[in-house]
Amino acid sequence: MGAAVAQEGFDTPPLIVVIEDEPMVLSAYELMFEAWGYRFVGADSATVALAKLAVLRSPPDFIVADYRLAEGQTGTQAICVLRQAFGHDIPGLLVTGETSIETLRDAASTGFPLLRKPVGSRQLQDAVARGIATGF
Repeated sequence: MGAAVAQEGFDTPPLIVVIEDEPMVLSAYELMFEAWGYRFVGADSATVALAKLAVLRSPPDFIVADYRLAEGQTGTQAICVLRQAFGHDIPGLLVTGETSIETLRDAASTGFPLLRKPVGSRQLQDAVARGIATGF
């Protein structure tokens, strides 16, 4: 799936927000999403993402959030903060490297799709494209 597919049906390419507190991982996401033809905003928290989105004056089309974030925050909380700020259910997914049954059960109970690390680029690309198309 190339840049043309990422832009299909949009006047401008879809805007993807990634909330990830590991700088190197966030940089890798940025390289991937931009190579796929998406606009990208990366942040280590929902607060930082909101500040960057305010500058762009654009709501995200999709949110990817790491399940475990700094200071006890979760990706679920981050997605909910962005949804509340923009007043609608922005599609999103959680990514986690956690392996405990309790954590996986908790993440799965949110209703957001869950991808387990390591996430392949094709798996991520397909999940985001599906989410944008169907609004999950």
